[in-house]
Parts: sequence; C-alpha cells; structure tokens
Amino acid sequence: CNFFRPQNISMKTMIDTFQFLLNLFFNNKFIFHRVMGLAFLIQWAASLFLYFYDYDLYYKSILVWSLPLCGFIQSIGATLTFTFLPKKQTDPGYYSDKSTLSYNFVKENIYFAGLLLFQFLYMHDKCKLWITDYIPYVIESTVVFLPYILIRPLFPKTSFRASLSINDKNKTEKNKTFYIIVTWITKIFYVWAKHFIGFFLNYARFLDRISPELIRHIYFMLIMSSAATTISMFLHTLKFKRYIGPRTSYLWYMSSYLATFYSWVRIVEVFSGSFGLALLTFIGMIINFTPEALQILYQVWMLMLLNLFRDHLLPVEVVHWILPLMTLGNPLK
Repeated sequence: CNFFRPQNISMKTMIDTFQFLLNLFFNNKFIFHRVMGLAFLIQWAASLFLYFYDYDLYYKSILVWSLPLCGFIQSIGATLTFTFLPKKQTDPGYYSDKSTLSYNFVKENIYFAGLLLFQFLYMHDKCKLWITDYIPYVIESTVVFLPYILIRPLFPKTSFRASLSINDKNKTEKNKTFYIIVTWITKIFYVWAKHFIGFFLNYARFLDRISPELIRHIYFMLIMSSAATTISMFLHTLKFKRYIGPRTSYLWYMSSYLATFYSWVRIVEVFSGSFGLALLTFIGMIINFTPEALQILYQVWMLMLLNLFRDHLLPVEVVHWILPLMTLGNPLK
C-alpha cells in the first residue's frame, strides 16, 4: 500500500510513464489508429463513470452514440491500417499466445462494432424514434432479424474451432490448458450473447417491451460489451508489445464480457414479461447448430411473426393462441 503514496513515486517514474503513454498513443506510425484508440478509451472511462455517478446525465449525453460510433470507426481504421496481417490464416490469433492476429479477425470486428452501435442507438428513445422515422423500415428489420443472413456474409468469418484445432502450434505449453479453457468459455458466451444480448433484446425493443428502468441496466451491459469488442484489441496490442502477460490480457478481456451478466440479473423480468419471446429466442439458439438453410428460414419466420404481431395483422385465432405466450406476466411497457 505504501508504494501508492505520492511521495514514493519518483520523478523518473512519472517521466517514464508519460513518455510511454506519449509513444503509445502519439507515435507517428499508425497515428490515426492510436489517436482513435485513445479517444475511445477516454469515452469509455467517461461513460462508465457517468453511468454510475448520474445515469440521467449519461443518458442525455453524446456518449450514448459517440462511444459506439468511435468504436465502429476504430474497427474500420484498424482494417485499413493493419493490411500486412496474414490474410489466409484460419486461426483468429486472439485465443493463443503464439499466433499473430489474423487480418480476418480484425476485419470481422467491423461487423460486431456495427451491431453494437445499432443497439446503443436502438435502446435510446430519441435515437430509436429517429431510426423508425428517418431510416427505411427494411434497415431496422434487417439489423433486428437478419443481420447474420444479410450483413454477416459481407465480412470474413473466423472460428473458435480453428484456434482449438491447433493447440500444439499456437499455444505455449505453460499456457495451453489456460487458453483451451478460456476459449471454450468465450465460445459458449458468444452463442449466448448472439441470441440473448443480440436477438432477444432487439426483439423486445422492437415490440416496445423494455421499460426505461430496464434500459438503464442494459446500457451497463452495452458499455461493457464495447470494452469486449474494442478495448480487447488494445489489450492484445499490450500483450504483443509484452507490456502485459498473455493471461492478464485475456482475463481482462473475459472480465469485460462476463460483467454483462450483472445486467442480466437486473433485467430478469424481461423474461417473465415476455417468456414466449425468450422461448422463441432459445429455439433460435438451438437452430443455430442446424444447417444454414433452416437458420435462415427461422429468422425470416421471426421477422414475419413479430412484424405482424406488432402491427396487429395476425388473424384473431392466431392472436388468441399466441397472446398469452407472448405476454406471460406483465408487459414491460
């Protein structure tokens, strides 16, 4: 504890730290990427602080859209900057301590940063109104229901399987077991997040079934998700430069996405208020492991069902059957 007292921090240490940060963020090499990364880190820290200090002020601030927009631009900038990374490497490179980060892993991050940007806006009343009033309806439906069908194919796809298939080549012996365990944890979380942070919350918002109080907790989830999406790349850089160890880097990354479960505890009533919606999402998660044609068919069916349900266009007989399931508990409005 005594180490952290101001009198124990030497002037040399302060100067060295300043020079380190100056070189890290303002070195002429990759300057755009560095500065945008710093801008994101500052906004992320400001968002987290303001969220807990004064949520209403956070909700009204530009951080609601500027943070995810910065992350989206940063992902594009990284793709345009690190073109020298291996393009044919099937291993993503992130889930190991020996592999180089693959270019496809960097490029596909644009897709996930874009989804996150949309969700930040979609959960905000004014932004959602702007989306529904000024953006073609087909775009809203595409991102809510069909992002993995119509948008995902535009980006490369890396897989956890590829990383796990070459454990002896891309992992050191002392870290191999560690990386195998955390990669499986991340893979399981990814499937959960895809369907319940992504699809389910967007479905519920599409039907206006999320109260302002629950949206408050969702924003904490989104802030932490932005760390998992964008700051994770920064952590990898620190690991690559050997400023931090591989386990430290990955555990920080894991802590950012596992922190989203705090929000799920706080918004559990979303399930009780729309149990049928949660059930339909769970079915979609199971179908995720079936042939692609069936996945496409199911998502198109969900698009049609929820649109007809929201616009009161379903036949009376169908409504009488589905309404108790869709509104089990109190509607979250």
